[in-house]
Amino acid sequence: MNKPYLIICILLAVTLLPLSSLPAQASETEGVIRVLLTKLNLTDTVSLSLDGSYTLNDISFQRGSKLTVSSKTGTLMVYYEGMALDAGKSMTLLRHETDDGKENGIRFNGIYELHPGDLVLSVENGQLRAVLHAPVEEYLLGVVPYEMSDSFPLEALKAQAITARTYALRKTGSSGDYDVVDNTNDQAYMGIKAENKQAAQAVRETAGICGVYNGHLAECFYSASNGGQTELVHHVWGDGDYGYFAMTDDPYDLENPESVVMRASLPKSVCDGSLPGNLHSVFMDEIQEPLSAKGFDTEAGFTITGIEKVELISPLFTDSPSRLMTQAAFTLAVSGHKYQSDEEELSIFALTDQSSPAPASENGKTLTKSTATVVITVPVFSTLEDALGLSINVTDNEIISVKEEETRFVFESRRYGHGVGMSQRGAQWMAAQYDWTYQQILGFYYPGMSLKKYEYAYKMPQKISSEFLATPGPAATPTPRPTPVALQSTPAPSETLVKVDNIGITSYLNLRAKDSTSAAVLQQLYYGQKLYVTEDLGDWLKVRLDDLEGYVMKDFVSPVE
Repeated sequence: MNKPYLIICILLAVTLLPLSSLPAQASETEGVIRVLLTKLNLTDTVSLSLDGSYTLNDISFQRGSKLTVSSKTGTLMVYYEGMALDAGKSMTLLRHETDDGKENGIRFNGIYELHPGDLVLSVENGQLRAVLHAPVEEYLLGVVPYEMSDSFPLEALKAQAITARTYALRKTGSSGDYDVVDNTNDQAYMGIKAENKQAAQAVRETAGICGVYNGHLAECFYSASNGGQTELVHHVWGDGDYGYFAMTDDPYDLENPESVVMRASLPKSVCDGSLPGNLHSVFMDEIQEPLSAKGFDTEAGFTITGIEKVELISPLFTDSPSRLMTQAAFTLAVSGHKYQSDEEELSIFALTDQSSPAPASENGKTLTKSTATVVITVPVFSTLEDALGLSINVTDNEIISVKEEETRFVFESRRYGHGVGMSQRGAQWMAAQYDWTYQQILGFYYPGMSLKKYEYAYKMPQKISSEFLATPGPAATPTPRPTPVALQSTPAPSETLVKVDNIGITSYLNLRAKDSTSAAVLQQLYYGQKLYVTEDLGDWLKVRLDDLEGYVMKDFVSPVE
């Protein structure tokens, strides 16, 4: 960093609090999260929109300034308003205070999401590398609505905000020049969208609250769905001080219809081709030894005629009541041939095929058609899972169950993620259907954890004076933010007029080539811009700006009389 953060070294007394209580006193931490930005997929050139108050070395920038940074020469070249600056191998865009209510961050390559904080750019293998230094509460605005969804109940979002905050703060200072990455290796971070209002409320109303255990920040692991049972940390990552986790059945995750589940079935009556995948050949291989032990001649041929029973056995972990089973025991009905002594009276219940040739006789024994019941075991991972298409995760940790119906056995595979700590689908159901508070949700998933409120020592550099902004030094004076373009053409009879006004006055709306947020940006439309609507597509409008046609999201415009 070119300018160090201002640190206030004040230590405050703290008390560990039960989950049913609100934090009273607070401890202090710097409160800045260094995020390695990988999802931007930066190459050797990036376009930056400084939608806030920023300086680079001794150069200050007006709100809305556009920079282009390139690493093509091996160093960072910054292009702005006719100026070219060689910034070396690393540069920092330092954010300053701004007026309340105004955006204060950076947008990359014209994308809508705002990234608040200082930005450190460097060159790595000829490509740009970006690390965002964001105050934790602003960082969470780009995490909570993507780890869950802004449509989740408020109390579930509050639980997510606390777990995400605790996780991020615990990681500070742990990995070189960054603390977390912006993907699922840590937590999904996508930047800020103003429309994620409920997630923002959850962050605001839990500001500073973290989970603690034995006087330290806890590791609040969480996953999308635990499959009906929480997992223990040491089963996934090894030993540690994790007394605040427990293996618990989770009916809320099971009840939630949005929890991930894969289903498949096997018929009780088996005929050729009725077993999926390679399961028939696996059964035929496994059945030979127990069938031979019953006196059958397996070389004479045999047939599986039915499945009488299925039971999942052999839990992966024996130190807990784990539902993660590794073997499936099948009781199969088999038809085959066995030898009986010619002197032995044949049972009246023995099966013979009257249409077949006479039974073969050898050394005083007759080969007779007969039936038997045989029990075999098949590995769940990955034989059964692959054959039935039950895989959800990369690792083999799905909780699989089986239910017997009249004509078939139905298998269900659940668990999306590692299953440790909070289930996001479980938390959603607790809050939506049972009116649980965030304290109750966290108490269920982290039964040994307490809550404590933290204050942050980080202070943003002071606001840049208007005089300094007006005269940024040797660089050319930045142009003011563009104003709306006046329409020159007249509307067709079928066209209506709208105005871009449901955005921040200092923000902009992307005009895209298609009705998708992933489509190319044709132009940035500023507050007050008027457009002709040529087609209403529901969430999107097809519009034109005189001769330029494109698409905008309907939520950000209003009709004009």
